[in-house]
Amino acid sequence: MTDSTFLANKKQENKFYNNLFWRSQWLMFCTSYTKQQAVTFSWVMMPYLEKIYGKDSPEFYDAMLRHQDFFNTNVAMAPFIFGVVTSMEKENKAHGIELKTINALKSSLMGPLAGIGDSLLANGVRLIATGIAISFFKQGSWLGPLLFMLLLNIPNWGIKWFAGKYGYKLGNNFITDAMKSGTLNLITKAASILGLMMVGAMSAQYVSFSTVLKIKSASQVMNLQNVFDSILPGLLPLALVLGCFFYLRKTNKPVRVLVGIAS
Repeated sequence: MTDSTFLANKKQENKFYNNLFWRSQWLMFCTSYTKQQAVTFSWVMMPYLEKIYGKDSPEFYDAMLRHQDFFNTNVAMAPFIFGVVTSMEKENKAHGIELKTINALKSSLMGPLAGIGDSLLANGVRLIATGIAISFFKQGSWLGPLLFMLLLNIPNWGIKWFAGKYGYKLGNNFITDAMKSGTLNLITKAASILGLMMVGAMSAQYVSFSTVLKIKSASQVMNLQNVFDSILPGLLPLALVLGCFFYLRKTNKPVRVLVGIAS
């Protein structure tokens, strides 16, 4: 039996946003190489599909099976897709739409939203949180882990909650328009640049690498580290970071890098 009151008023909508926020926290709980987040995607959608199509109805089981297709995106941005899909499933129940459109939209949203989420959170907010917290870690202060947790998770949770809300409100039109106008590419590029800036700043501040080599020439002694500093302060730490980056990109053997740096 379907629930005619589901998302029928503002109170129901707010209840849906809160419930979606907490259920989406489990998105990475059950992943596989073949389907990635698909199983948990269906689990998150299950109570909403029950209310839309009716518990144990053929339409409900069809929808659950339909959402078993491969799915993988950034966890914080996933509620936007849940909101859009819920909106489309509700529209399908009311007026009927082409069912393959729902999965096609899911597939088209995975990549762009993963790019935005990874750039903004993994490569942006996380690096900023690390840069701020690491100075407290070095002092042995308990503020280090606390600040890292707050600076990383408050934006993460905020995005999750509002992504679900605006995903349902805006439906499938927003992403289509944003992709056509180039807004998604702009956001992704800006977040990537911010992440690279933070990597550069942290490399200059926290990577310590210098040489004690001195070259004697006649009656003069040339300090090689002073020469490097006169060319570019932090040149050797930058060279070390870039060397590790290119080595890892070529060989993907981080243990060798760690052993090499430690020795």
